[in-house]
Amino acid sequence: MPELPEVETVRRDLTGLLPGRTVQRVEVLDPRAVQGFGPDGGVRRRETPRAFAAALAGRTLREVVRRGKYLGFLWDDGSALLAHLRMTGQLIVGVPRPNARVRIFFSDGTCLSFCDTRRFGELWRSADWTRDPAILGLGPEPLGSGWNVAAWGRALRKTTARLQAALLDQRRLAGLGNIYVTEALFLTGIRPTRRGRALRPMEIPRLAANIQKVLNQGVEHRGVSFRDYRDARGERGRAREKLCVYGKAGRPCPECRTVLRGVKVNGRGTVYCPTCQK
Repeated sequence: MPELPEVETVRRDLTGLLPGRTVQRVEVLDPRAVQGFGPDGGVRRRETPRAFAAALAGRTLREVVRRGKYLGFLWDDGSALLAHLRMTGQLIVGVPRPNARVRIFFSDGTCLSFCDTRRFGELWRSADWTRDPAILGLGPEPLGSGWNVAAWGRALRKTTARLQAALLDQRRLAGLGNIYVTEALFLTGIRPTRRGRALRPMEIPRLAANIQKVLNQGVEHRGVSFRDYRDARGERGRAREKLCVYGKAGRPCPECRTVLRGVKVNGRGTVYCPTCQK
């Protein structure tokens, strides 16, 4: 699943390619793409492809924003188109993609294709993106100035959840996923199976700093591409080459040469070094 660095890379690409352009027409080739589940996960949105396309036609794109793993396209009338790429979603500018679920054509001939092999991704309209339930439920941004590390650390030390799972909770911190949590825990020397309440106060600032380090590195190298992730130009990210342990179970630890172990935490696979991580 694209995580904060991948989504931020797409946002930056789109920011350089689309603002100021006006939508000419929209093709919804897969109705489910605009009828995804709401934030409660129980009820599908009632948007029809025709209504979705009609609402965007004639709108001029003002800005592309990101919050956690969500992207927001802000239009000239104050409304927004929100997107979550989920596991295999892609937003690619260029020649219309034949496998697209939705295509947005702008008046200058530019096409934005929403592709998504596994069909878990979502597009939906919002009158006020800052008040959309999906956005309101997110925790602070780890790369933003609003992250109160001390308060975050106190809350983390009260939980009985294992750290890999606790750090994936978007209500605690927005944008983290399995890749960057695994890397940050390795750099901090903490096992993903440790409970939050077992954290020592001195470990909190180091963990926070390493979260920011791996996220910034991911952004710098335009995200991790294992299989599906592509930037807005359809190119692969280069950050995979910078990973220390994620996806490398059975290989030697880059620090001590101990064999790295794979383990599942709440059903999610992760990797750690049994020597370096306590």
